[in-house]
This record gives sequence, structure tokens and C-alpha cells, in this order.
Amino acid sequence: MVNLLYIELLKLKRSKMLLISFLGALVTPSMMIAAAVKMHYSDPDAVITLFRLYDDSLLYIMCLFGTIVHAVVAAYLFSREYSEKTLKVILTVPVTRSAFIISKFIMLFLWIMALTLVSWAGIYALAAAFHAIFGLSEFSAAVAAEFFGKMAAAGVLMFLTISPFAFLALWSKGLVVPIISAAAVAMGNVMLTNEDLGALYPWASSYFLIKGEISSTGYPYPLVISLIAIVSIFGFIASGYYFSKEDIQ
Repeated sequence: MVNLLYIELLKLKRSKMLLISFLGALVTPSMMIAAAVKMHYSDPDAVITLFRLYDDSLLYIMCLFGTIVHAVVAAYLFSREYSEKTLKVILTVPVTRSAFIISKFIMLFLWIMALTLVSWAGIYALAAAFHAIFGLSEFSAAVAAEFFGKMAAAGVLMFLTISPFAFLALWSKGLVVPIISAAAVAMGNVMLTNEDLGALYPWASSYFLIKGEISSTGYPYPLVISLIAIVSIFGFIASGYYFSKEDIQ
């Protein structure tokens, strides 16, 4: 397993996707700071806090941009062996198909958590620059530490709900189907994040869980958590089963 992860890291080292994904993780922090600068000039008396910057970023990361970026990462990881015609060669070495898929999911988890950390650090760094130039209310390491925990938990939930896109990448052997599906899911998030019904939509309910807003929707926590678990387990099992039964040409 360790060797498989090492191979994945070596392949990523030669790929531009890692750098592109990290730049993608900085899009939301950059947009939030740009919006703060615009607000400062349009209304100099407006109160802008570090808490608000993190809170708004969390919404966009979990419900919109992060969903698409993570789906692209999953699609890339799980389809690249097909697009690069290397799968048949890899499976000639003494490695089981289950170990191969598990290593892919471990790498996906590490990648998503790394992107989450980049986003968290990006918000803090850009907010520090904004604070140095314009002044930022309630700028403190305590706020950043609080959201580090929230964003770490968000990263775990996003990994769990991204697993179906890994299956779609294996099934379609490409990027198009999972990316289109991720765009559709993100649109569903946009529609449901302000609705109580969003608690039943696993990708939006993950955000509600991090925000502690499930109880206000009227739906029980066990139901919400069960729906997230069903989506996650389906992605893991479907990926493993499909790959184990596939006839590699």
C-alpha cells in the first residue's frame, strides 16, 4: 500500500494538475478578499471581520467551487490510468485490485485535505494583507484556529460525498461525466443551501452540519448523517466492485 501511494506521488510530481488544483483552492479566498476590498471602497464604514471572511469562504468552498474542484481531482486520479494507457502495465505487478482502489481513495483524501489547508491558509494570509493595508475588525489567530477545525471537518465530509464521482470516472473512463455531474450537484447546492430541504441533500447537508444548522431545519441528525453515509458508501463500494469485475483491455 505504501508503495502504491509513493507511486501516486511520483506521478503527481510530473503532473501539472497538483499545481492547478492548489491555484484553484486559492480562488475562493481571492474572491472573498476582492469582495472585501470592493466593500471597503463603496462603504468605508462597513465592518469586515476575519470571521465573516472565513464563514463566507466556507459556504463557497463546500457548496460551489470546492465541489467542482474536488470532483475534477477525483476524476483525474481515477481515470488517468485509462487516458494514459498505463492500467494494464500496473496490474501486471503483484498488487490486488482492491489495494489499487484503496490507494486511490487514500490519495484523494490526502489531496482534498491539502487543498482545504491551502484554502484556510490562503484566507488568513490574504486577510492579513488586507488588515495591514485597510484594517480588519476582529483579526485574530483565535478565529483562524476555530475555522481550521471547521474546515478540516469540512474536508472530511467533502471527501466522503465526492466518492460517487470517483465511480463515475471509473465507469466513464474520463473526466467529462464526473465534471458535468459535479456541476449539476453544485447547482443543487446553490438552490438548497437556503432551504430546509437542503438537509436531505448530502452535499448541502454537509455544510449544514459544519454550521450547526441541522436542528433549525426540523430534520433529525440521524437521518441527515445516514444520507451522507449512504452516498459515501455507495461511491466506495460501487468503485471497488466495478473495478474488480472490469475486464481490462
